[in-house]
Amino acid sequence: MSDKQDLIEDLMKDEKQRALKGTFYFIVFSISVIVGTFQILEMAVYPIDPWVLRALHFGAVMAIGLLTYSARKQSSKNNPSVFDIIMAGLIICSALYITLNYSEILGRVGVDPTRWDVFFGSIALVGLLEVTRRTTGWALPILAILFLVYAYFGSYMPGALWHKGYSIERIISYVFSMSGIYSIPLGVAATYVFLFILFGTFLEISGAGKFFIDLAYSLAGRFRGGPAKVAVLASALMGSVNGTSVANVATTGVFTIPLMKRVGYKSSFAGSVEAVASTGGQILPPVMGAGAFIMADITGIPYSSIIIAALIPAILYFLSVIMMVDLEAGKLGLKGMPQKELPSLTKILKKQGYLIVPLVVLLFSLVILQNSPVRAALWAIASLIVLSWFGKDKVFLKKFFKAISNSFKMMVQITSACASAGIIIGVFTLTGVGAQLARFIMQFSGGFIWIALICVMILCILLGMGLPTVAAYALAASTVAPPLVELGIPALTAHLFIFYFSCLSTITPPVALSAFAGAAIANAPPMKVAWSAVKLGTVAFIVPYLFVMNQGLLLQGNLGDIVLPVGTAILGIFILSSGLQGFVFNNMTLFARVVSILCATIAMLPIGYFSFLGIIAFLIILVFNKKGELGVKNMAA
Repeated sequence: MSDKQDLIEDLMKDEKQRALKGTFYFIVFSISVIVGTFQILEMAVYPIDPWVLRALHFGAVMAIGLLTYSARKQSSKNNPSVFDIIMAGLIICSALYITLNYSEILGRVGVDPTRWDVFFGSIALVGLLEVTRRTTGWALPILAILFLVYAYFGSYMPGALWHKGYSIERIISYVFSMSGIYSIPLGVAATYVFLFILFGTFLEISGAGKFFIDLAYSLAGRFRGGPAKVAVLASALMGSVNGTSVANVATTGVFTIPLMKRVGYKSSFAGSVEAVASTGGQILPPVMGAGAFIMADITGIPYSSIIIAALIPAILYFLSVIMMVDLEAGKLGLKGMPQKELPSLTKILKKQGYLIVPLVVLLFSLVILQNSPVRAALWAIASLIVLSWFGKDKVFLKKFFKAISNSFKMMVQITSACASAGIIIGVFTLTGVGAQLARFIMQFSGGFIWIALICVMILCILLGMGLPTVAAYALAASTVAPPLVELGIPALTAHLFIFYFSCLSTITPPVALSAFAGAAIANAPPMKVAWSAVKLGTVAFIVPYLFVMNQGLLLQGNLGDIVLPVGTAILGIFILSSGLQGFVFNNMTLFARVVSILCATIAMLPIGYFSFLGIIAFLIILVFNKKGELGVKNMAA
């Protein structure tokens, strides 16, 4: 195995994850294949009750999590403990209990639970919190436990936090239902997320990772700073499908980061480019890392409307990153890669061009035929399997089952986080504290939209530091979206705002997981990479505020409502990038950089033709900066 393959596995594999062999490997593989194949058949051929599907998925994934993740670093790396085996068996039993009795359980949820309801609910709850602790750390389990405690001791709470309090039996019964653990986040994980992770796994075993990187090199490698632009393009393509920014950094970064360093970029900058680009994949249509599917389920807004609205902000995001890396290359005097070192576009397309077809099938099915995301994903997977038979990496039963097994292992962290988020959502619903939080934001903001937006932004970033994006978004959307809508922000705009900042938490210090993964590959200080990522992603922190101010950026309204704000936003991004990088045609003085950033702010404000004042002022600054008449020493970073 090559050094790069070793590094990919090291970055993607949790240090607590066991290397199972023999009997336990066979058990995990069998659970994955049986339940995974059942889920595919259920979604493709014969739908069943959603609670049953979610329960079976939850039981299988939690059992796999207990068997494959050790409780402590010191635990055995090869075999699960007796506790893990017993708990895994009991959690599977809890899933079967729901499957056999769900119609009866529905009538007594949170009202009159039986002893068996409480018993299996307790098993599911304890197993879930333990798997979540092992895979994502203590933050989410502690938060879930605090909310469970709050549900019990509500009668002792002061002021707006008061509620009558509930018995342990009623709390367990309620969270062990479609209102808690098995609510929308887990439903999305068991359907959309699973299918698209499976799609991404099939792409990977078909050689798509290398194909996308080679394709990006052939298109952008010859331009100055080519490897950095390749990283942006390749990570955008892969990130939209797999929706996991850290895994995206690991798979594409091992190829792009060393080349960025080789052509002259600093280590910290190279790591940050990959982190920012991989994070952006989650906001790029058509898949958006499964976030669009959760949004559609929560809001009731059609999926096609969400991805159309998200298109321009995503383009602005990646355009800004491309501009930043290009200006950095100009500042450093970097050139493109020699043509002889670049792969041939014709040869790439001839050899593996068929890998584009499943993406076209997916997009055509979603947008043109208006199929459901589930059906679109199934068609894309089917087309990929068939096309693989004409290439070198053919997918038959062995690879098919292996892909399902790998996908289930990847689902452990996502499913546990989504289910734990369901606990908190359940307590919000049971106690009414969600409405109190919304009221608090309204009171604190005093009715001013911008104060409310800043509060929501901070909350989303804090939630995202300890949770996967889908869980952070699901929690924030269920609590802070209503007050934004109450302040007059359209529901789609409010939810996109929340989703953006839930994604950006992965590059925001002090816990910036994507940046830390990039730092590991680049061999650079993690916090230096994180702050460099924040600088590169500056526009991403601004764009959500821009589309709140002007719906034209979400392709809402007539052509005139769209063209002007999009045009001024693009020009404003270029001006901002120039000011942040301290370079356009030559190095900029500190004074020119500060004024440029102010000009960018004016240019991006959607206040009619007032935006052009910022553009004109920037052009004047450029002229004087080129003549060297601004009189302030260059301070380019």
